[in-house]
Amino acid sequence: MEYEPKYVYLLSDGTGETASKITKAFLVQFRYPNVIQRKFMEIRNESQIDDIVKKAVEEKPLVISTIADKKLRDYVNEAFNKHYIEVLDIFGYYIEKFERFFGQKARNISGLLHKISDQYFDKIKAIEYTVAHDDNRSARRLEDADIILVGLSRTSKTPLSVYLAQEGYKVANFAVVKGEKLPDALFKVEQNKIVGLTIDPMRLYEIRQQRAKKLGIENSSYASLGKIYEEVEYANNLFRKHPQWLVIDVTNRSVEESASEIVSKLFGKKLG
Repeated sequence: MEYEPKYVYLLSDGTGETASKITKAFLVQFRYPNVIQRKFMEIRNESQIDDIVKKAVEEKPLVISTIADKKLRDYVNEAFNKHYIEVLDIFGYYIEKFERFFGQKARNISGLLHKISDQYFDKIKAIEYTVAHDDNRSARRLEDADIILVGLSRTSKTPLSVYLAQEGYKVANFAVVKGEKLPDALFKVEQNKIVGLTIDPMRLYEIRQQRAKKLGIENSSYASLGKIYEEVEYANNLFRKHPQWLVIDVTNRSVEESASEIVSKLFGKKLG
């Protein structure tokens, strides 16, 4: 027996993932062998809908819509109903029940779930990148970094990197060590995304003294005040040689404050 084709149109103002899953859940209940699905995603205006209707007039599909925007949703229903084409307005049907339950109107934001998912995965990617590029670990793919931090030991490079990564920024960081060259790759990327971290020598001395006690190396040159003054001067000279670098003073500042200043000055944005 030959089955005539049955068309199912999936309409979405997002990725169409929800419409696809709902359609699949229903189609498995039927043994109709000739179902043709057509997906129409990222629908943003009425002219797109008009184009779909022209094709639908010929194919007489079942339309499954998950459009969130109420104006577009109403237009879809009206446009197809004119031609006696059935529309399953999934979003409209269920959103009204939610509105009654919560006693408030829905936001009707197109693609909101997809947007949230994208933001989540962007943060995961940023954290993975940042961990792989922490504390001189790698100079590969520096062109992919949003921010590159450069500073002496104990100037909050790692905490700052992690905090910024959690905000979705890919961060690499490198330690400034007197007498040692920074990676060549650092000077081949966009220089205006590099941030030099400077600090007051006495504050750095206090931090390193505490660190040295924990490590049991109080008498090492690592926490020597004279050496720290030399290191801070060396780092500041390095920063002066690269005027495109943004320089941030982290003395007595929280990670959140430093991160906010970096994002504000590099991207003109506020964190949070």
